[in-house]
Amino acid sequence: MNQTSRSTSRWPLVAVLLIVGTFAAYVTHVKKTANAPSEAPLSPSSSVSAQAPAGAPASAKAEPAISGPGTFYPSQGHAHWDESRLKDFKYNSNPPTSGPHEEVFADGYISKTPLSNAIQAHLLEHGNVLIQYNCTCPSLVKKLTEISRSFDTYNPQMAMEMGKAVLIAPNPTIKKNRIALTAWTRLEMLDQFDEKAIKTFITAWLGNDRNSRQ
Repeated sequence: MNQTSRSTSRWPLVAVLLIVGTFAAYVTHVKKTANAPSEAPLSPSSSVSAQAPAGAPASAKAEPAISGPGTFYPSQGHAHWDESRLKDFKYNSNPPTSGPHEEVFADGYISKTPLSNAIQAHLLEHGNVLIQYNCTCPSLVKKLTEISRSFDTYNPQMAMEMGKAVLIAPNPTIKKNRIALTAWTRLEMLDQFDEKAIKTFITAWLGNDRNSRQ
């Protein structure tokens, strides 16, 4: 056999060796990949947990924007709803001190009939103050009216829009023979007529924009 024939006969062997070598390298790569530890993608919840400061409380208790007389009730918002939605809404205080309401005002400073919760919330949102009572007590109503008039110096509708109105109305839903003073997010209940306490409450909250924006 000549030199050319011997060279030609080696090519099949070289090809086989190349194929075997390539296959062995591929198998080794697959084994390494299979044995390597996998990294699971970070889920959205894991990402949030990682960014949250250690020991952060799940929720914070609502605090008043400003201190003053009366019990603070966290704001239930300023939403304007129609009557059909409002009938099932539960206010967090009685009388209400915030929350969804209709864009309707009272007819005047002194009402002889109860005001709806929706109207009350709207009046308070503007910065007005309400004084409500549950009794057949003309002498008390006269005293409350005198206090109201000492603060009410505008046309009623203009005053309500500006948050400068002190309104008086009966309210059969509060306890018998009690007086309820309300402003936005504030409620003070009185067992009897207390002119100083009433005027202090009014002075603190009437037209107080910082409070009524909560």
